[in-house]
Parts: sequence; structure tokens; C-alpha cells
Amino acid sequence: MRRLLLLLAILAIAFLILFFSFGPALAGGAINGVTVRPPYRASPRAKALAERAFTVDLHADSLLWGRDLSVRSTRGHVDVPRLIEGRVALQAFTIFTKSPHGLNFNRNSGAAFDDVSALMFIQLAPVAAWTNLTARALYVAY
Repeated sequence: MRRLLLLLAILAIAFLILFFSFGPALAGGAINGVTVRPPYRASPRAKALAERAFTVDLHADSLLWGRDLSVRSTRGHVDVPRLIEGRVALQAFTIFTKSPHGLNFNRNSGAAFDDVSALMFIQLAPVAAWTNLTARALYVAY
């Protein structure tokens, strides 16, 4: 009986380590998937326009995922090397604090399960960030 309990404890600990180690990356990949893989091709006309344009992106949720944005990444949509490569002149890094599960354009319920609460949990954010939207915004901004 003791061996069984020890084995179950070891398996539970191993599961928790794997869950908290790989959970955030798996969630980010599932939510922020890229449907068309690079390399991306642009016409000469599009390239010429990009050379002259003052490119502005007013929305990126990259801060929510806890990644080092100074390093090129294979996941997510924004990091500094890709911003430079894309000649983005201005980038707004936004912070959203709540996202109802099953989010859609037509109708959402404030009572729906909050996906960001789950993300805060699997990222091992401070407990206050799991339920308090102000604490969550401050944690993500830091």
C-alpha cells in the first residue's frame, strides 16, 4: 500500500512538473496558431510599398504569454526581431484581462469561464492574478 501511494505521489508530481512546464507553451500555440507557415512571399510592388510605409500595429497580446520578446520565437505573432524585419515603426502592446471561453463576435457571456484565469494559473502567476483583474493587468505589465 505504501509503495502504491509513493508511486501515485511521484506520478502526480511528474504530471504537475510537465503541466506547469509545457502548459503555457501548448496553450499559446493552440490559441495563437499560425495557419500559413513561412517563408512568406511578397510581390515587388508590396515590397516597395513596405519600404516607404510607416507601419503601425495597434494590437499585440504578446505580453500575456510571458515570452522574451527580444528573442525571435517560433510561436506567437510578435517579437522584436520580426518587428524590425517587418519595418514596424510603432507597436502597441495591449493587455486584456478577461476572455470568456468560447469567445465569438455575436454574443458572449460575462458568466462564462474566463480563459485568462486559467492561463494565469498554468503560468504560476501570483494567486491574486487568478481572479483580480487589476492584479492581473499589473502582473502582465511587469
